Amino acid sequence: MVDGADRVVGAGLARGERPPGRRAVLLALAGVLGGAVTGCARIPGTGPVRAGGAVEAEEESAYRVQPPGPIPGASPAELVQGFLLAGIGVDDDFEAAREFLASGRRSSWRPTARTVVHPVASLALQVGEATGQPAAGDDAAQVTGVPEGATVPVRVGAPVLAEVDQTGRYSSAPVGQRVDVVLTLVGEGGEWRISDAPDLLLLDEGRFGRVFSLRAVAFTSRSSDRLVPDPRWLLDRASAATTLVEQVLEGPPAWLAPAVSSGAPGGTALPAGSVVVSAGTATVDLPASLQRERTSQVKELQRQVVATLGTLGSGAAQVQVTLDGGELPAVGSATLDDGGTDGLPVVVADGVVQRLVGGQLVPVEGLPALPDPSDPAVLGDQLVVLVAGRTQVQRLVLGDDAGAAAPPVPVGDELVPPSVDPLGWAWTTPASSAGTVTATSPDGQVVAVPAAWLAGRRVVGVRAASDGARLLVVSAGAAGQPDAVRVDIAAVSRSGSGQPQALTTDATPPTPWLASAQGAVWLGPTSVAVLGVVVPGCAQEASASEATRAAARDGAPAVWQLDGGRATDLGGPEPGAGAVRLAGATGTGRQSLLVGGADGRVWSREGSRWLALAGVAAQGPSYPG
Repeated sequence: MVDGADRVVGAGLARGERPPGRRAVLLALAGVLGGAVTGCARIPGTGPVRAGGAVEAEEESAYRVQPPGPIPGASPAELVQGFLLAGIGVDDDFEAAREFLASGRRSSWRPTARTVVHPVASLALQVGEATGQPAAGDDAAQVTGVPEGATVPVRVGAPVLAEVDQTGRYSSAPVGQRVDVVLTLVGEGGEWRISDAPDLLLLDEGRFGRVFSLRAVAFTSRSSDRLVPDPRWLLDRASAATTLVEQVLEGPPAWLAPAVSSGAPGGTALPAGSVVVSAGTATVDLPASLQRERTSQVKELQRQVVATLGTLGSGAAQVQVTLDGGELPAVGSATLDDGGTDGLPVVVADGVVQRLVGGQLVPVEGLPALPDPSDPAVLGDQLVVLVAGRTQVQRLVLGDDAGAAAPPVPVGDELVPPSVDPLGWAWTTPASSAGTVTATSPDGQVVAVPAAWLAGRRVVGVRAASDGARLLVVSAGAAGQPDAVRVDIAAVSRSGSGQPQALTTDATPPTPWLASAQGAVWLGPTSVAVLGVVVPGCAQEASASEATRAAARDGAPAVWQLDGGRATDLGGPEPGAGAVRLAGATGTGRQSLLVGGADGRVWSREGSRWLALAGVAAQGPSYPG
């Protein structure tokens, strides 16, 4: 609905034109906004919520729409509808939206102070009783001649999917959270204008994807020279480049800081006009204060800036960094690694470890007989398998030395599926957590890595990132709480030798909309997928497909892709499939996803469908990592 309305409004109309029929266009937008409009009524405390369809993030259009300004004689409802629609006009500092505001509010309105995202077609609009209006029977006067100083309140409300703060961090809202604001309209020059508008940008999920893009601020892993991304959702406008450089200089968030470093000393400020983007080239002039820093530190900062601006895509295809106007030598590789790992998925079938090749099972040659193997994990020539009833970690070497194996290492009861990080550590842990996650070194050393937030929780799964600085951790707590299910990205701090020392994460519950989860995997540097069931009535459920909503009612999980925290419904196998395991290849996106069933069936994602692999019966599918 939003797509079609955007095309109607933007089809060849320049702002300021008033062609016949624009009132009909704005009236049609009432359906786009999902509003329930009532005239001269009391303002209710709540409004209706209607479910919209699923939004596939990768299929969103990138075109820009020039929203229209207010039409002459607009009613209060029409004016507010037009104002909300004009929130997509970001390129000129929301000039179109400001035209809907009263003269005293136009310049002071700060829409980017807070962005609230709601499901498509879920917004409710209620018009209250006006004061200072002409006689009720004079319809023409009500529309075309608003008395100076007349006022009318209009309440706008919607369930909240998420909020985005000024730094671009996307936070999913607790279940049941709503945004309800009252806009005060005033008569000004014979027209209604908004005199009291909050510093807020209210966008439905579809329009959010048209004006915000996922970017990443790059920092350097303390245990290697890999770059580690911190995802940010930023408005698509020229100032995004400056915002990203400022965030590099500000340094990493507190939870990530133990695992990464920044080339910028604390308190480094970016002078005005230091970032210029022209003809696909971004030029950044670092402040003169950095001349006092070590050459290696400036080089690290330069690399971080180049990698960060590289996430702007074609908008900054080339990045040039100078220091107080002086040219800096070019740095080496300065791109964010997509985390891609080569290799085929591994499974356990017929009691042995096998590879899944083109939908066929192929045994891994040279492996010794293993006692009750399950949940294989592989990276390079390292194969890790749980054995002895999921109580021990068995490590083997593949390739020319296939079959060489150290003795199995006892770790604990009911171990979760393992994952191997780039430094060779195998991560797994007992499901019942005492506030640690277990990591096993290539030589068999077992380390209980502190993870304070997990104390008393049940760990569902862990998955190491390809940068070695982050660990994806899925856990469950008390049902009905905002942190009942957490899909956390945790920072991994390490000793000088690379031994994991602690895990830290943001305290805010990242996935309050999940009622249960069976696991999660990395799809890219800032993208993960989770197999889980949504909380009934949550805003994410309203944005899901009918098939996913029906599955949730039966307690069956679906796959959700989380890009920088933003959730997209990918559906899943039929409710009776018994889906219990999720696998995905980092760097290849959603089309690599596999779902394993309790009965040994394996489903792959083909387009937007999930199809069972014919003739395959296997457990624990896992891609390298």
